[in-house]
Order: sequence, then structure tokens, then C-alpha cells
Amino acid sequence: MSKLSCSPFPGSAPPSAECYVARHISWRGVLRNVDVSNDRRTAESVLDIEADEMPDAIVDLVKSKRLSIVMRSLDRLIQNPVDRELGRRAIRHLGFPDD
Repeated sequence: MSKLSCSPFPGSAPPSAECYVARHISWRGVLRNVDVSNDRRTAESVLDIEADEMPDAIVDLVKSKRLSIVMRSLDRLIQNPVDRELGRRAIRHLGFPDD
């Protein structure tokens, strides 16, 4: 298997096709992990994202214009007395204050 040549330095070899595929797969991987089909699944999928992946996940959600969908879903969850704590934990996990 060949090595990925994803050098950001000018004058170096151009990125290989494998590099573009690897970037595309990693970007889609985060988006696939956030399920927005219902509010509980959204919160659970947010909580499944590792803490060290969270900054990249937020950037990817912003780029794909899905962060507002996720936040609306979590906000609706907080309004429900039964699922309030789950929604709060998910919002805190994203790095936002839950107040």
C-alpha cells in the first residue's frame, strides 16, 4: 500500500487521489455518526463522538450546515421533561453551556 502524500507545503508533490479519498471518508464519517432522524437519536449520536474528535465534528457540521439542525433537535429534547438530562449532556458534550 502506498503512503499518502498530503503535504501542505508548496513545491512538494501534489496530493494523491488516495489523499482526497481519505479526507472525503473522514469528513463523511463524522456526519454519518450524527443521526438527526429523531431528537433522542441525535443526542445519543452526539454523545457517541469521542471528545478528541469533537472540534472536527463541529467544523464538519458547520460546513455541511447541519449544526443548526442538531442544536434545534437538542433544544427540543431539553423542552421535554422526560429527556431533559439527555439533551443537556449532549449540549455540554458539544462544548456549549446548557443554561
